Amino acid sequence: MIVTQDSMRVAVPPMSAYEHLVRFSEYSRFMSGVLGVTPVHDTAAHLAFDIGGRRVEVDAVLNDVEPGRFVRWDSDALVESFWLEPLGEDATNVVAVVQLDDSMVQLLERQPDAALHARLHMDLKGFKRFCEESTDRQ
Repeated sequence: MIVTQDSMRVAVPPMSAYEHLVRFSEYSRFMSGVLGVTPVHDTAAHLAFDIGGRRVEVDAVLNDVEPGRFVRWDSDALVESFWLEPLGEDATNVVAVVQLDDSMVQLLERQPDAALHARLHMDLKGFKRFCEESTDRQ
């Protein structure tokens, strides 16, 4: 199992960040390497990613959510968890943890831990940009 964690300050309230994280249909707008998202229903989707040079397809399900505070989605090979910590009225610290079952997905990178961490960091940067631009347009 490969586990990596990163965090990023986002200039939106926790509930706004939460609302974006529970909508799988928005993932391709901020996640790096998303090749496709096929929603199954409000709490499940089929996701295809390029992670470290390997195509990874998962059936993801929102299994644990606490509005404005926590989101976790699970699949057989990949789990992502997000803690939303308020930083005043209009800012949130997003702490993300990714767990990849490397017995199911063999990354092509020489350093799969570093490749997964780089993807997570890029995703958080994309999430920050997406959330803040969405707020600016409202």
